[in-house]
Amino acid sequence: MAHDLLDAPDDSFDLEVTPAPEPVKTEGALAQVPAPSPEELLRLSGNASSWVAKVAALPPQSLEFKQEVDAIFEVGSDAFRETASTSSRFLEQSLATSKSGGAQEQVSRSLVDLRNEVDELAPGEDTFAERLLGALPFANRVKRYFKRYESNQQQLNAILLSLGKGQDLLRRDNAALNVERRSLWGNLGTLKRAYELLTSIDGELVARIDRERAAGNAELAASLERDALFAVRQRRQDVQTQAAVTIQAYLSMGIIQQNNDQLVRGVERAKTTTVTALRTAVIVAQSLENQKLVLDQIDAVNKTTDAMIDRTSKLLQENSLRTQQQAVSSGVSPETLRRAYDAVFSTLDSIDKFREQANESFSKTIDVLNDQLERAHAYAERMNRDGEGGATE
Repeated sequence: MAHDLLDAPDDSFDLEVTPAPEPVKTEGALAQVPAPSPEELLRLSGNASSWVAKVAALPPQSLEFKQEVDAIFEVGSDAFRETASTSSRFLEQSLATSKSGGAQEQVSRSLVDLRNEVDELAPGEDTFAERLLGALPFANRVKRYFKRYESNQQQLNAILLSLGKGQDLLRRDNAALNVERRSLWGNLGTLKRAYELLTSIDGELVARIDRERAAGNAELAASLERDALFAVRQRRQDVQTQAAVTIQAYLSMGIIQQNNDQLVRGVERAKTTTVTALRTAVIVAQSLENQKLVLDQIDAVNKTTDAMIDRTSKLLQENSLRTQQQAVSSGVSPETLRRAYDAVFSTLDSIDKFREQANESFSKTIDVLNDQLERAHAYAERMNRDGEGGATE
């Protein structure tokens, strides 16, 4: 991370996915940790002055002098042990996860199952095509598809349940990681204070060595520089190194947490958006196929009407021809001719009446269709508004 200071772990885990952290340089590791308060720094400075004064007052060859110098290597030792223990637990958990598969693998398998199930159930252009079922009525093919959808619903629910369990595992992993990160965060603060103490001791020792040399106490100055200052600077380097390793572990755990958060959100989208889209596609397909069935029946009625009109015109033609033949025939009486013309006129009136009725039927049909189109237009506008609202969010 490119921050000057590290951030404390967030209880909400609401983080964005970031690239893997770059290796932390030892010399700049503790610069990323917030400094102690001014009061704490003042207390550490006082402890450093007291320790230097105590060591300088002891004979360089005495056991007490050696014990005080050796005590420097215990500065921050508790934080060393705790960070090492945390890293060990993290490694053991990672190894166990790699062997058992872990939450990520379970989620991955469930997502593959969900994709296969959606691919199988999603209606396509040929879903209701006539293949081997061509001999069956169209309605039977529709029923067979939705029967298959209903039979696969239990399997789909099992996949969604498995995804939910995977989300719970990811959340539990994040909770455990957050505990470990909080432990590392506290230890980083301890290492920071240890480093500040050692830095103060370093400065006090250098000043004391200069004063002792100026006062002619060359042997004491040499002992302080050779033993005490060497131990202090070695421990400072150890603290810096441990802090760098700890910060790397802290950042790595944070990256894993962030990725787990994104996995949880991705699974939630798969559970909601994908499944909702599938169910919407099925509902729309069902409605469209039912409409197609009605349209097919309308076409059949129109064909019947066309055939009826065609037959009527042929009958009219035949009757008219016979009427003309009878008109020139000497054997036809006026009464017969009158009936023939009456039949023709009646036929024409019937056709006119039929067309008037047809026009009324057409008008009613058009009105009904207009009403439905207006209703559909309102729903379409609402769906467009909802879609624009979802895109904005």
